[in-house]
Amino acid sequence: MKLSSNAAARVKAIALDCGASACGVALAGNLAEFERFAAAAGSAPAELAYLGREPFKRQNIQNWAAGAVSVLVCAFRYWGLERDYGAELAGAGEPAAFLKAAGRRLSQPELLAAPGAKISRYALDRDYHLTVKEKLAFALAGIRKEFSSAEGKIFCDTSPVMEKELARLAGLGFRGKNTLLVSPELGSYMFLGGIALNLALAPDLPAAGSCGGCDLCVKACPVGALKGGALDAGLCTSYWTTQAKEKIPAALAAKAAGWAYGCDVCQETCPYNEKIR
Repeated sequence: MKLSSNAAARVKAIALDCGASACGVALAGNLAEFERFAAAAGSAPAELAYLGREPFKRQNIQNWAAGAVSVLVCAFRYWGLERDYGAELAGAGEPAAFLKAAGRRLSQPELLAAPGAKISRYALDRDYHLTVKEKLAFALAGIRKEFSSAEGKIFCDTSPVMEKELARLAGLGFRGKNTLLVSPELGSYMFLGGIALNLALAPDLPAAGSCGGCDLCVKACPVGALKGGALDAGLCTSYWTTQAKEKIPAALAAKAAGWAYGCDVCQETCPYNEKIR
């Protein structure tokens, strides 16, 4: 099968025109990273049990999107130095009321009621699932207009797709010690999504780079949830405040550092987020 670099360039240009901050192409196929993912999913809390469902679809996107040959992976930046977190948090008003109006489920209302309660940056905007899927739908429509034989299937967070690994393979960034995808140009404040396509597109080179000797995020995590490049969801403040159905243990609540919905500490301390364009 001949892989087209010209077609790949055109597909990426369409995605950028539709609002992606960056994009790349990876080949559809088995992912070696799946074994590590499956091991971590097996020890996840009950509310994250969905990570262990349909495992073989996650191992190979072709098992989820029949006929997929290439994967267009897109990053959408949602925060930058032009935005003032303190001002936007204050502008949101009472945290619980703001989140309810946005249709978000409140896991720990007592933390939201505390003075100085903080909301993760991503939750200060419209539900990203809707926004990203809309942009990807426009991109897919543009791709179909350009390539009459194109068929595609969109994914964003809720599908059984290993987005971060595909993004790494597509050259968008490396996996940081905070477990997130880190781009030297965009930092880590970005959402990931993409389209599994039946087009034979030339892939981008996997991203190089690493955190090196930096472990600021590991040291800064108030609950010690980051260990060896992995996340202990049972300790993570973000898990407890956005997904857990039971009340957060008092010992963890005392260490939450004011975060009542999500937590941005590991991103706030990342050097790659200090000068993002």
